[in-house]
This record gives sequence, C-alpha cells and structure tokens, in this order.
Amino acid sequence: MPRAAPTSTSVIKVFDVMSTDLVRSKMDEPLDLAVKRMVERDVGSIVVTDGDTAVGIITKGDILRKAFLKGIDAGNITAKEIMSKPAVTIETDSTLEEASKVMARKKVSKLAVVKNGKLVGVITATDIIRAVPAQVSYLEELVRVRFVPHDLRAS
Repeated sequence: MPRAAPTSTSVIKVFDVMSTDLVRSKMDEPLDLAVKRMVERDVGSIVVTDGDTAVGIITKGDILRKAFLKGIDAGNITAKEIMSKPAVTIETDSTLEEASKVMARKKVSKLAVVKNGKLVGVITATDIIRAVPAQVSYLEELVRVRFVPHDLRAS
C-alpha cells in the first residue's frame, strides 16, 4: 500500500530524501584513493566505515584543514587519521525536523543514516532544504483543491 503524501516537514522521514548512493572508505584506505573517488563521484564527503558501521566522515573541509594546509601527502595518511569522528548518525525513520535539530546541535551538515546500526545512506542539509519547497507546493495544491470553489480553480 502506498504511503500517504506527507503534509509537513515534521512528518517527512529521513528515508524519503536521503541518498543511498553513498561513497564509502575503509579506515585504513589511503586518503588519496578516497579523494579520487570523491572527485570521480562528484560528492563533498565520504563515509568511513568499519564493516557496515559508520565510524567517521571525511569532508572537503577535513581534507583541506587536516592534510592539504599542513602539507601532508595524501598517499601517506589514512582515512582514519583524517576523518571527523565519531560519525554523527540518524535513523531512517527519524523526521527531517529531527535531522535538522541533530545537525544544528552537532554543528554538522551531513548525517550518516543508519537502520538497526547499519549504514544505509547519507542525508545533508541541502537534501532537507530541497525537500521543503516540495512540501510547500504540495500544501498549496491541497489548499487549492480543498478550499477553492470548483469554478474558480485554475485548470
């Protein structure tokens, strides 16, 4: 049975907008290989894992601050050494409102999404921002259909 369309950001779930096509790195992977994959996939972060568990995240900022600006050769440092840790996670069935609050509280813009402790995706502040206008449009349509007389509705 299809789910009912959400009516506000407080009921939109993380799994509705998260990305499941995430880029991962093992903890012992050299940073240069992780960065190469980030560039190839055109993403701003890579989740560092230990098996199916998210243990950290590497962002472009981490790479610049912790390696590039210090003159460290990316081939001589591992993902574990540069990652921000621990990974800040959220469950798939959490709401976008909850995800936003976690991001604000932890001062991050990306969350590793987990289901029963297993990494299943990533959600970013941009994902949340993109979801809100869609909901506004849905609410406008709902108001139009529900409250505007038939003869005044635009076709």
